[in-house]
Amino acid sequence: PAAPEGDLFGRVGVTAVPLADPPIEPRCIGWPLYFPDDDFSEEFPYLGRINQIKPYFRIQAHTLLPKDHFDNEVSVHVNFEDIVRHFDEGSEAPWLAADIRDHPALVLRCMGLAIYQVLYEIQTEEFEGGGTPIPPSSASVPFVTVRIVNYKPLTPLRMLKSNLIGKFVSVKGTVVRVGLVKPYVKKMTFICLKCSAGQCVNLPDGKYLPPSYCVTAGCRGKVFMPDRSASTTVTVDYQTIRVQEQMLDDQRESGRIPRTVECELVGDLVDSCVPGDVVILNGEVKVMSTDDGTNFNKKDQAMFLLYLLANTVSNARKAGGIDDGSKDAMEFSIRDLYAIQKIQEEPDILRTIVNSICPAIYGHELVKAGLAMALFGGCQRYASDKNRIPVRGDPHLLIVGDPGLGKSQMLQAVSAIAPRGVYVCGNTTTTAGLTVTLHKDGASGDFALEAGALVLGDQGCCCIDEFDK
Repeated sequence: PAAPEGDLFGRVGVTAVPLADPPIEPRCIGWPLYFPDDDFSEEFPYLGRINQIKPYFRIQAHTLLPKDHFDNEVSVHVNFEDIVRHFDEGSEAPWLAADIRDHPALVLRCMGLAIYQVLYEIQTEEFEGGGTPIPPSSASVPFVTVRIVNYKPLTPLRMLKSNLIGKFVSVKGTVVRVGLVKPYVKKMTFICLKCSAGQCVNLPDGKYLPPSYCVTAGCRGKVFMPDRSASTTVTVDYQTIRVQEQMLDDQRESGRIPRTVECELVGDLVDSCVPGDVVILNGEVKVMSTDDGTNFNKKDQAMFLLYLLANTVSNARKAGGIDDGSKDAMEFSIRDLYAIQKIQEEPDILRTIVNSICPAIYGHELVKAGLAMALFGGCQRYASDKNRIPVRGDPHLLIVGDPGLGKSQMLQAVSAIAPRGVYVCGNTTTTAGLTVTLHKDGASGDFALEAGALVLGDQGCCCIDEFDK
């Protein structure tokens, strides 16, 4: 008998779902999920790489792969140092580290396909051994997203330029702006208005591209309507953040504001950070048009902005407590250790510390001692009741004096000494600007929270000059 109308291309009315996929080539399992635009072929350049990667994930299956998955998509964290050590050390032609750096999108899809096929094989073995009554199918194996952690080396934000477009980088900075979480369409189902046939179209990079012709034989319809409630329409969570570089003492440049970069978070990465957090972002550098809807007469400008499509977000605050965000900014060497031991042998350590704060200003030992106390801080204690209400142990310091005594210079010196220090002048800011401000994005029209000086200086030292202004 002829096939019933409506059973092709996901049309309405199709309800029959097979329990198991028909037998196919083992190397083709999951191929349309990761390479929807490419047919399986023996000449695929990375087919050999996939076969090389699979044994590694098979060995690491019990520790690396998810044991219980209740969603259709899971994330697998792969340690960059471990997998590179496994493949590249001792090899005559190391390839994995260079391929991850130069072709991140392709290599991550190959890794995801390898893990997907390993999960499929494990479920097949359990079914054949009688461990599970359900045969393996594409519906029972989740879509695997590979996330690279511990990627080295770190790239400073000032080095993010056009030569890194399409490369995999790792940056570290402070989150200063977090946007709203919005739906992001990856696949959209379109219905032909002439024959009511549906077809699923991949939307790369979120660009809305309706089909140009109908796939039904004999139909010449060219007008389509999106079906947003169809089962084949796939949407994921999407969020944009702005990351600002951390200016250390040896990297400060006079007359230059700290650099920022826009980052896109997709899927389970959304809401992984708030303004003020110190994060390490791994991802691919991409470009987007600078058209923000304000220049109506300049639509054809060949000007683009760099942004980072995040693959992993490592939040120091969520990983190891609140204090990690400030302590992680400093790294000590053996030379620093010897200097600390030498200072510890001084007979009067307090006098040495006081004289080391802003040595260009002579005297003012009491003021400098107070600044040193504020830098070291105190111990957080709790109220003596059953609720254990925390009582702040860090002191606040107000410096009052005649003009020309060097108050601003001492404040700038303190902000430079602190591992996480922010200096702001009171006559150029407002009370709202010190905490959080609400900004409107020019391209999308959405509102976003942008962190102020007090949020950026959390767990650190915030110096406000001209406080009476």
